[in-house]
Amino acid sequence: MKKLFMSAILAFLILHSNNNYSQTANDTIPTLDLDEVVVSTPFKETVKNNVIKVSKLRLSDLSMINAQNFRFSLLKVPGLSVVSTGPYISKPSIRGMYGNRVVTYANNMRLENQQWGDDHGLEIDAFGTESIEVIKGPLSVLYGSDAIGGVIYISPDSYINDGFEVELGSYYNSNYSGFTNNLGIKGGSGKFSYIVQGSLVDNGDFENADGVVEGTFFESTDIKAGLGFKSDKFISDLRFNHSSIKVGVPHGDEHDDHDDHDDDGDHDDDHDDDHDDDHDDDHDDHDEHEDEESYQDLTNTMISLKNTILFERSQLEITLGYSANNRKEFGHHDEEGHDDHDDDGDHDDDHDDDHDDDHDDDDHDDHEGEAHIDMDLSTTTVDLKYVLPQNEKSEFVIGTNLVFQENKNLGEEVLVPDATKNDFGLYGLTHIHGEKWDVMIGLRADFRSIEARGFDKNYSSLNSTLGFKRDLGNGIMRINFSRGFRAPNLSELFSEGIHHATGRYELGDRDLSTEKNLQADFSISTFSETSEFGFDLFYNNIKDYIYVNPTNDYVDDFQVYKYIQKDASLFGGEIYFNKETAVDWLSSETSLEFVSGETSDRENLPLLSPVTINQSFVFDFDNNSFEISALAKGKKQNVGQFETQTDSYFLVNISGSHDLNFLDNLTLGWSVDNLFDKEYVDHLSRLKNMGIHEMGRNISVGLNYSF
Repeated sequence: MKKLFMSAILAFLILHSNNNYSQTANDTIPTLDLDEVVVSTPFKETVKNNVIKVSKLRLSDLSMINAQNFRFSLLKVPGLSVVSTGPYISKPSIRGMYGNRVVTYANNMRLENQQWGDDHGLEIDAFGTESIEVIKGPLSVLYGSDAIGGVIYISPDSYINDGFEVELGSYYNSNYSGFTNNLGIKGGSGKFSYIVQGSLVDNGDFENADGVVEGTFFESTDIKAGLGFKSDKFISDLRFNHSSIKVGVPHGDEHDDHDDHDDDGDHDDDHDDDHDDDHDDDHDDHDEHEDEESYQDLTNTMISLKNTILFERSQLEITLGYSANNRKEFGHHDEEGHDDHDDDGDHDDDHDDDHDDDHDDDDHDDHEGEAHIDMDLSTTTVDLKYVLPQNEKSEFVIGTNLVFQENKNLGEEVLVPDATKNDFGLYGLTHIHGEKWDVMIGLRADFRSIEARGFDKNYSSLNSTLGFKRDLGNGIMRINFSRGFRAPNLSELFSEGIHHATGRYELGDRDLSTEKNLQADFSISTFSETSEFGFDLFYNNIKDYIYVNPTNDYVDDFQVYKYIQKDASLFGGEIYFNKETAVDWLSSETSLEFVSGETSDRENLPLLSPVTINQSFVFDFDNNSFEISALAKGKKQNVGQFETQTDSYFLVNISGSHDLNFLDNLTLGWSVDNLFDKEYVDHLSRLKNMGIHEMGRNISVGLNYSF
């Protein structure tokens, strides 16, 4: 793997060694805008001046179609991959770290939605999002526990000061007969501004090379609102977001080996008879699910109030947040605690005895009282930040974060127990400016308490960060060292039952200690008005890494897997090159990324993306733009203990947008994903273990109108 990585780097450098830096700048390459202000770090520095490397992506810089899906947006950032369960459930993975090892902020507050589950996605609608910032590496000094792998900061749409704006959009996706519609209204007058936005998504089961994959539908309703106030001395931002989501849980056959995909023919036969009718009536099928279907019914409400008091040379920022997350899971296929897994018929009979009458109604809502899993998670957050008076040589900020969280079970089965979790963190961070060198130093103390069914334990950690930035004239060099920590989550502490999604009996350990890591980052970027070239290298050493390990015990024919701890390390990097060509309407983006990880016993860590190369070309004319992108992923051979190897694959996507002349501000957008209808399996897809290929060709078309 190391030889492959070095060969890929060499080929990358040879490919671009003769490129020059003399063309005219164009905003079609979002990474070139180094003057963008970063909001995920406290000093409001630009991307260029920040000591910590921050990747910032504006959704307006993406194609109109791709901007509708966070999955496509996140994959634009080198070093960021996605652990997915079909096209709708996606968990961002930063250099091999995901779930409770990555902190996500949305609507000015910390996102908490039972993120320990591999089948629990972001559950954030892309519409109404202005930008995404990604910090690759531990930033516990600012964000506390769980920021051991990095931070994803999702900024909502900004207000307008005066006037009135309306945006309408409607999109269709051919593969899964999916419709997306959105409406956004912005207004402002004097010191007040407001935003009201909403979206509806109705997607059927997706189709791959084997036919329609049942149980992969997705429906959502999302409402966002904001009220802003701004004066010379005071700024206030009130945000509200409510989403309701129903997403299918596919049930493929569990296989021991997927490398050769020997069961493709059988899989095809299963779908041949039903494919035409099912695919034509995808949306009717949502209300006519079979008894054995599994799905999740999710609601999430977030309210935040961010107040900034501006003094003569300093400012105080107070952010209050509250979120209520409810997760219901229906059906037998993805739950824990059932007595029989191998005999689906017996399981369905038991299930049907309780639910026959309700299934006759053929509507999801009729199952509300029958959810096997029903969890309420309420979270209250308080963030205080005071930026002290600045001078030309230094800036200093102190702050505190508080989190109060309660988890309650209302359903028949319990994945994680009723519990309360309280966090308290206190930090200080300074940025010292020099002529050539900038230095950032931070220190933080964190405390977390967890109480659950006779369990009462406290966790604490002292974390720090030290960073250097060197101005190279036409480039920047950064060196950062950061310590992070993560307390074990409820699943790792308290699991005790059959997890049918993984086909194993999982056993938590109440004596697990905190994970602690030290990561070193080294990056160099060079740039001109038209081009940017850079590379990032990292080494991440983790003490007491938590993972699940098989034992020799069995319960009801299920092998027992126990959460244990072992030291581990990850290393890798990214290379990127973005430039304008000699032709002013053509630009290109290229990136290569690699990550490898193993425990102290030299066992490979699971769910690490293979070597990945992205290449795209953008053709930008006055009223039209086109993009051709290619994604190549290498064969994954160094796999974790429970993983199988994954073959390499190569995908081509195309997209475009066109301003229509007959009506001002009307834009037509389209895309074709997986242009050649490639049959492939992604290594980070949970569908891999079900013998299910990824989605086939998808043609999308949409209209967007603003006035």
